[in-house]
Amino acid sequence: MTTETVFRSADIPASDRFAYWSALMSDTVCPMDLRCPTAGDFRAEMRVIPLGSAVVWSTQLPPVHMVRTDRMIRRSDPGLYHLSLPLSGRVDVEQMSYRSVHYRRQLYVVDTDRPFVCRTTGSEMRGIGLEIPKQLVPLPTGRVERLLARQLSGREGIGAYLADFLTRIARDVPRPGTAEASRLDAILLDLFIATLAHGMEAEDELPPHARRSALALSVKAFIRENLGDPQLTASAVAASHHISSSYLHGLFRSEETTVSAWIRRLRLERARRDLTDPSQATVPIGHIAARWGFAHYAVFSRAFRTEYGISPRECRYEALAEIATGATGATGSVDS
Repeated sequence: MTTETVFRSADIPASDRFAYWSALMSDTVCPMDLRCPTAGDFRAEMRVIPLGSAVVWSTQLPPVHMVRTDRMIRRSDPGLYHLSLPLSGRVDVEQMSYRSVHYRRQLYVVDTDRPFVCRTTGSEMRGIGLEIPKQLVPLPTGRVERLLARQLSGREGIGAYLADFLTRIARDVPRPGTAEASRLDAILLDLFIATLAHGMEAEDELPPHARRSALALSVKAFIRENLGDPQLTASAVAASHHISSSYLHGLFRSEETTVSAWIRRLRLERARRDLTDPSQATVPIGHIAARWGFAHYAVFSRAFRTEYGISPRECRYEALAEIATGATGATGSVDS
């Protein structure tokens, strides 16, 4: 697949919507038997984004029942691991005699060459999916099978990094066939492999490149989760991952920055986000600085000015003034 595919039920005659969507799902994922209690008034959206070896899709749909049988597998098997990231609703999944229920940001994986049953419930299910060819995953198939249909956290660690990355791709869709799409494709593959390896506690079984990539991603996830800790230093990060400080710095060479500078930049980004959030307009600036790991306000203020060219107070004032001006302008245009 080389072009993006978009399905919107509103673009299809009501009588043809469910059949069209069912065919699209079978063509883009794998043949399945699909049923829907609201097939007569089916309302859904789906976007399929090819990046290279990986395919990302985002979807919004009513309750559906999906079944893949042995007969369908014998007829056609694309040889994929399919990962899903629910964003709303509930998904019941069964594969390899294991059944589990998944809610928001609870990742799960199914194998297209094994029968599975998937049911979505609730008024509406939103989610993002990722297809990866099994041949690109350098992990023992038998070990991966133990994870099928299980819950993999999309809220912490590598899983959270993967979930966030998928969400960004679905929001800011890259143009298929571009260098950017190829770069994202490679990152997604590493993230997916690292997430599986972490789930089976098999990071040591990864090839050297994948192991190094997984470690770098794990380090970054750890940093993001602990930005508010004022004791988060390069030495602390290295110790948490049982590596030397020199090895840690080597992981960041491709970032063209140091570990400490990367931590500081992320902290400043989070602080700037909070300062420009009108819902936090009454939160003291010092509290926001401390929230993101700055133990001393003077250090925070100096670093903020160096990064953004204005003080934290000026940043907040300008952002709130711009919001107020926009609201006034909108009101004025209506009144006139």
